[in-house]
Amino acid sequence: MNTTKIHLIISCLFIFNFLSCNQKKEQKIETTSIAQTEIKLDLLELQAKNKLGKDTVVTIINDPVYHKVKKYNAVSASLLIQNEIDLTKIDPKNSKIVFECIDGYKPEMPLELFLNARPYLAFQDVDAPKGSKWEVIIKDGNEMNAEPFYIVYPSVSEKDTRYKWPYNLVKIYLEPLNKSTLELFPLKNKKLQSGYTLFKNQCITCHSINGIGGTMGPELNYPKSVTEYWKEKELVDYIVNPASFRNKAKMPTLGITKQQSQQIVDYLKYMSENKKKI
Repeated sequence: MNTTKIHLIISCLFIFNFLSCNQKKEQKIETTSIAQTEIKLDLLELQAKNKLGKDTVVTIINDPVYHKVKKYNAVSASLLIQNEIDLTKIDPKNSKIVFECIDGYKPEMPLELFLNARPYLAFQDVDAPKGSKWEVIIKDGNEMNAEPFYIVYPSVSEKDTRYKWPYNLVKIYLEPLNKSTLELFPLKNKKLQSGYTLFKNQCITCHSINGIGGTMGPELNYPKSVTEYWKEKELVDYIVNPASFRNKAKMPTLGITKQQSQQIVDYLKYMSENKKKI
């Protein structure tokens, strides 16, 4: 074998190794990036390890759950997140925080909005009856428990619907802001966007579509869409006023019009043709 051929083989091997190494690096960077976009904090686990942070007493002037002045033993939720997650590796403007509650309630909000609101993670109700950690919550005639954690905001109005006040909280997730949008947006029929927006704002915290959303209420799309076994008119009326169909209905009155309810149902009918196995 002559010298020219030897040099050619060596050059090819060098190029192959260089490309392979770079491809591995790119794959590692891509994997790391994906891992960093979806992060979970188990609050009970952090509490057991004494990693929640320094506790203090916070006062909520008009608590939206108890509807009165309340005091809580709490820790700074924003400091807790900053201590447990390297926020320099994610983009708060394009991320959201998702709250997972024991009862299946799963609200979410933009991460940047949450961090800037000075939120607190309450772990005990100062006003609770002697021998109890929490005062019982009465909602629509049902007794509910705030334990183990409750997100509160001393400086936010209870009327500002952008902020979520989840109680019965156990886990926190950080996810890409558009994660559910990519899966649930009606790309094939953008005329249904208003129904999608209503579903996202009013329904997804309790109900899921194709496994995306809360589990407090039933899954609405898989294996059968709710639109496949409810009469359409009755479904529209039920969404407007659940109590007119069921005694002590767990589903609250959403305060939406019949026209808005119809838009939600039209969107659900669209999603019934876009099922994904859970």
